[in-house]
Amino acid sequence: MKPLLSSVLVSALAAILIASSSVSAPVAHAQRVPDDARAILEAVHARDEGDRGRARVRMTLRDARGATRVRDLSILGLRSEGSLHTLVRFESPSDVAGTTLLTRDYDDTRTDEQWLHLPAFRRTTRIVGAGRARSFLGSDLTFADLTRRHPDDFEATLLGQEDVGGERCWRLALAPRTDAIRDELGYSRIEVWIARRTLLVLRSKATLLDGRFKYVQAEDVAQVDGIWVARRLVARTVRGTTLESETVLERREVRFGDATVTPALFEPSRLGG
Repeated sequence: MKPLLSSVLVSALAAILIASSSVSAPVAHAQRVPDDARAILEAVHARDEGDRGRARVRMTLRDARGATRVRDLSILGLRSEGSLHTLVRFESPSDVAGTTLLTRDYDDTRTDEQWLHLPAFRRTTRIVGAGRARSFLGSDLTFADLTRRHPDDFEATLLGQEDVGGERCWRLALAPRTDAIRDELGYSRIEVWIARRTLLVLRSKATLLDGRFKYVQAEDVAQVDGIWVARRLVARTVRGTTLESETVLERREVRFGDATVTPALFEPSRLGG
């Protein structure tokens, strides 16, 4: 499974914005999934079938006072030889334009890779370890949220079933297996709600290491080119009962099977181009 976490914490970007799964396979597969935590995680993993995807996304950031900032992004995704490559590039406003994040997620236990290019410094750096728990350019998402985790990274427990937006869901609790995984993720515990019908993660609640909570909700779920996607994702960071910040991701355009999305676009050496 590469992931649960990013499926929501980003059914948002690549695993979010570009993750691909054909409709027929996941629905048929979901009907055979037993009510077992590990089996559910494996089913979520099995639904990722891969393709070439392209999307335009609007990111709206809101702070506790209600002040907003709007950013436009382009996202490319490519499934290739046991990995998912994702390229997130900021198009506007001018202070972040050209900032690019490249992520390589592997279907096996290899460590995922991330590079961040900052045009203002003409520098590309690799994001590793606990650095992935940092905020992604001031949003409620972290660099770790934009990677996909192997199911062996978690102890999973089935908590029961609940309805989310009219969809019957499994509710699972995930705990990082090691301190290193916990520190890299920045979470001590994650709860996820997975739709039985589509195997999409529709909701998550993550406990941050400092005691705050991050809630993520997938909205406006629909099929695009025969693929289930959430066209809107809302992430909120809360301390106690106080909302600290909110990030809204909205797909403006989504296209799958795009032949112009080629492996050459995902080379770290090209990030500054």
